[in-house]
Amino acid sequence: MDRRIILISVAFLLLLSGCTSEEKSYVSTPPGEVQDFTFQPEVFELTIGELLANASQLSNQYVTTRGTVQETVSTQSYTYARISDGTGEVWVAGPKTELSEGEEVVVSAALVLLGFQSPTLNKTLDVILMVQSFSSGEPYSFHGTTSAPEPANISVERLPGGYTVAEVLERSDELAGSEVSLRAVVVKVLPDILNKTWIHLQDGSVTGKGERELVVTYTGGTQFEVGDRVVVRGVVETNVDIGAGYFFRVLIDDASIEKEM
Repeated sequence: MDRRIILISVAFLLLLSGCTSEEKSYVSTPPGEVQDFTFQPEVFELTIGELLANASQLSNQYVTTRGTVQETVSTQSYTYARISDGTGEVWVAGPKTELSEGEEVVVSAALVLLGFQSPTLNKTLDVILMVQSFSSGEPYSFHGTTSAPEPANISVERLPGGYTVAEVLERSDELAGSEVSLRAVVVKVLPDILNKTWIHLQDGSVTGKGERELVVTYTGGTQFEVGDRVVVRGVVETNVDIGAGYFFRVLIDDASIEKEM
């Protein structure tokens, strides 16, 4: 599999929200700058024609668009779809999905990449969109929404002798290199990325805006779903740079995770 595709897929470990811009003012990420997942990028809702016309400014930015499927090519893990909306056409890559020619799809919070070399398509694409999922219907609303339940909707009893998510995040420098245990609820699962399952956790302990999910990775055989209550044990790592400009302020890598009934 194309290594660059694998690395870019890590960008979807958090489904980030933002607001549309009436003036469509675009700001590109400076070369070499590290992207911290605790920040929320602005997401522009554009036609494909607007996207293509502003591609150089939108490089490494997030956009939402829609179009009709003209062509698809699938690999073991990914689907490439060429979509058109009458103003232009663009290739989109996402998780393997059954799509039909003529089907209308919405791509939300898609990462814009330029000059992408695709061995699967045997060509270099001037513009491609990397998306977490293909969907139909109205575009996802990015105003005041999050990728997981609000903390107020989650209430988890502290694990005896363990930590809360808020404590791990707030005391990460102190806890770095130490093994911690905690009880939490799974709010997102992304399997088979860099040979790991990436799991996002909340327990209701974080209040206010900003960072409120703890990210852990898992390499065992248990399948987890959103809503599972779990007990996690692992070593806290801080300032983890996994390459391709992607950075985790706090991460528990290769955690031990057990479901609770």
